Amino acid sequence: MMQFQFRDKYVATEEPIIIGLPHEPTQMSNYEEVDTLLNGQLQAIIKENVLSTEFGAVTTTGVVIQRDYHKVIAVGLGDVSLLDRIRLSEAFGSMFQFLKDTDTIKGQILLDTFPVEVHSAAELLGLMANISVYEFYSYKMDQPPLFSETATFSVTSSIDVKETVSRYGKLGEGINMARNFSETPPNLMTPEVMAGKIAEIFESHPHVTGMVKDENTLESEGYGLITAVGKASHAKPRLVTIEYCHPDAKGHKPVALVGKGITYDTGGYSIKSKTGMPEMKYDMSGAANVVGMLNAISSMSLPVHVIGVVALAENMIDGNAMRPDDVYISYSGQSVEVKNTDAEGRLVLGDAVFHASQYSPSLIMDFATLTGAVVAALGDERTGVFTNKDADFLKPLIEMSEQTGEAVWQLPISDIEEKSVRQSPVADLTNHVEKPGRASFAACFIKQFANGTPWIHFDIAGTGTTTKATPQGPKGSTGVMIHTIVKMFEAGHFHG
Repeated sequence: MMQFQFRDKYVATEEPIIIGLPHEPTQMSNYEEVDTLLNGQLQAIIKENVLSTEFGAVTTTGVVIQRDYHKVIAVGLGDVSLLDRIRLSEAFGSMFQFLKDTDTIKGQILLDTFPVEVHSAAELLGLMANISVYEFYSYKMDQPPLFSETATFSVTSSIDVKETVSRYGKLGEGINMARNFSETPPNLMTPEVMAGKIAEIFESHPHVTGMVKDENTLESEGYGLITAVGKASHAKPRLVTIEYCHPDAKGHKPVALVGKGITYDTGGYSIKSKTGMPEMKYDMSGAANVVGMLNAISSMSLPVHVIGVVALAENMIDGNAMRPDDVYISYSGQSVEVKNTDAEGRLVLGDAVFHASQYSPSLIMDFATLTGAVVAALGDERTGVFTNKDADFLKPLIEMSEQTGEAVWQLPISDIEEKSVRQSPVADLTNHVEKPGRASFAACFIKQFANGTPWIHFDIAGTGTTTKATPQGPKGSTGVMIHTIVKMFEAGHFHG
């Protein structure tokens, strides 16, 4: 995690001075001070295009203060009236990425130059300092030290923001933790290894208890779907349950977060193509993101009661693998005909969601890289959301996602899908039908296991990873929805 020091006023040091630069610089609350630092030249420097106020642009210049040369780094903020949470996040992301790219590991950030409410600025600073410069610690022989481990910045603000920066740094750490899980190569992140790492992480967290079911327990207790998906691999399946109950939330019904954790997906006998299989290490991103959510919620000591359920399996092929036409009995007792072994995520989620329902939660939310169909429908920048409640039920979630920039879009589940999931002649349910609308079909399949509990399903197949770097971080795993869900808990939207 990046280190910060805090000051209540500017002190002349060797560190570069880092400022936000709005279109109208006089909108900075400390304009006079900054202008004086720059020897009364701020407007002239902007006029001559030395420093840019253009949104997201990062420019530099040098000034002499008390005979010493100082570097000034400015991030353009554009029109202040447009500077909402999303744009401010982008500005901070661009700023930290510039610092990383130029190997600037020290600097004095003058927070009062960012003309927004100071704690909002501090919150997004703490978050973006972690996620925008995320790096996966690779396996290269010459891996240099990570920027976040070497950088130390001072934050200068007339109001004490230390607690705020630190608090939302923990949210950033949760997102990065999820990314680390997702980025790890699949031979090094098997179900057993991942279950062990999760146990290790939460061992020291207050108010957290946990349980891991191994393959023998899963089979003997009737988790027939997780068992079916995981049985062909030498790396056997696991079901991890993490319970966080803050003392202030005792007696509240929990909210359950369920994650699809297919640590590698070959497709099984319905095998993926040679171009479709690479990057299937990311098929446990839903599970990784649930772990990141719980890590942030518990590190931030939110006064809530949460159950995290992570279904871990590797979908491989051997003589013992599940086949199209097989029938398995789920943990809920419903029988399922498998028509496509590559539709395995909904199978493990069926057992995991029904398992979560046993804790009598007020709400179950599941997160999964589930279908290519959701990407066809919504592109790769929107998460598909589905619910067994009416559309109004999703309003607070949609409003929060508009604040965080994690776009969501509701897709339907209706009688069409209800009939489709029941069209097997030999079992209660089928996991696949050969017709369009497959994202809704997959969601409807999982819905059969919610056991009457209010339920929201997030299909993050498009948003769980990104093919290009953004101000939020590099290409690869995104930790999508962690920001939104943690903010929902923080705002008290999920009442037990």
